[in-house]
Amino acid sequence: MSKNACRITGIVTIIISVFLLIGGLYLPQAGISPAVTVTSLVLGFVLLITGIVFYKILKTDER
Repeated sequence: MSKNACRITGIVTIIISVFLLIGGLYLPQAGISPAVTVTSLVLGFVLLITGIVFYKILKTDER
């Protein structure tokens, strides 16, 4: 995967994770079951870590 593709994938996953984290924090006030909120929070954190790995840590050498 090229450097730009890794960065774009990282940005997209970070954006999705932010929406999941915000949803996980505000869904309990809407009366949604706790299992959905916990799943949303966990998936948000996993995607946030994955996005950071793709954006910052993975470096490909293009020659």
